[in-house]
Amino acid sequence: MTNKTIRYTAKVSHAREVSLLGRADLAFWRERLSAESLVPAERDGKAQIMIVGATMRFMGIRFTEISFSVLLSRHEEVAGQGGAFLFQAFNSSRLFAWCERVLFSTPYLHGNCHVSVSSPISIQLVVGRELAFQAKMQAESRGQRRQPLRMGEETWEGPVFLPRDCRGRAAKDRFFFAKMKGQTAAYPFVRPEDALSIMPSQGVEIFRALLDSGFTGEEWLVREDATHGKSMTYVREKQSCPARPTQHSTP
Repeated sequence: MTNKTIRYTAKVSHAREVSLLGRADLAFWRERLSAESLVPAERDGKAQIMIVGATMRFMGIRFTEISFSVLLSRHEEVAGQGGAFLFQAFNSSRLFAWCERVLFSTPYLHGNCHVSVSSPISIQLVVGRELAFQAKMQAESRGQRRQPLRMGEETWEGPVFLPRDCRGRAAKDRFFFAKMKGQTAAYPFVRPEDALSIMPSQGVEIFRALLDSGFTGEEWLVREDATHGKSMTYVREKQSCPARPTQHSTP
């Protein structure tokens, strides 16, 4: 399957998005993803982590979601594309989180998600009553403004592979295609000025995994008016491209 044949059955415009790209221990993520028959992408000897926070509206409901993914090396079964492994995601809407988790076996939980595309640029997630994750760019002050690394239209597009669902069913051969695009401002993640806080949360593996793999931020991507798209879900088959589409989930 090529990008030209992908049909994005759910599209959301005017999303306000902040992504944090970072790096983590490669051996850790190689071992973690081996059970999924996936291989993390490598750059400078490190695995690549993508954390995306976005506020948007779907079916008249405004919500914010935050997802944690590991970027993958090219996968022969999906037209040579790399894509990402969706380790965990959170949605501020209990309804959407329930639909994703129960109806579509995607790894969504409910959480208080907050994203800011203006100073201070930030992603914040509260699970239960505890702050589980926060990344915040140093606030701008008069006469001191961080210069972007680049600006312009940028797109991320590729297959997103799903883990086994919460009921233990073998869902590791399922994936969908995702697309995020829009006018993008990229900024360096500057230590120690930019804040990064990760707290282990009981029953939620991603935060411990980020800590144990030594995750550090590298680059902010800010889109004030982004478009997000998702395809239907596919089931991989041996020696073939996706063959059996399944019902598509909400954004």
